[in-house]
Amino acid sequence: MTIKTSAGVRFLIGPAHNITYAEDTAGRAAALTALKGLTFVEVGEVEDAGELGDEASTADFTALANRRKRKVKGTFDAGTQQITLGSDPVDLGQKALKAALSSDSNFAFQMDYGDGTADFYLGQVLSCRKQIGTAESIRKASVSVAINSAIYEQAAPAA
Repeated sequence: MTIKTSAGVRFLIGPAHNITYAEDTAGRAAALTALKGLTFVEVGEVEDAGELGDEASTADFTALANRRKRKVKGTFDAGTQQITLGSDPVDLGQKALKAALSSDSNFAFQMDYGDGTADFYLGQVLSCRKQIGTAESIRKASVSVAINSAIYEQAAPAA
């Protein structure tokens, strides 16, 4: 079976990392090697890790003669990841996210898929907000991470 659930996926935060890598094959390989060598802390009680990945903007051009709008790919944006957590004030990963909020640095992040594959990327923590809810609700937190790099994919080890 090729599809999998997200059960067992882990979200981790690493140290501040303000290095820019080239977007070519060599730059992506260098980024993956460097990021894999960092020490990461797992963020506990992740309920929803959101989404990440490149999306191209659109640049438009309309010629007067034929009134036809043409669209081409513009810049790439890996998005802003929205993470929902069960609030745990003593969790080291959640504390690291809160500390990163007060910094203007990029931080290293890792999504570990539990099967030997992982995504590594750089981003800034834009928010850490409490979700209080109702009397029947679990206290949660929502975190936004603005992704400022490509997503560097670690492939599964060869079988």
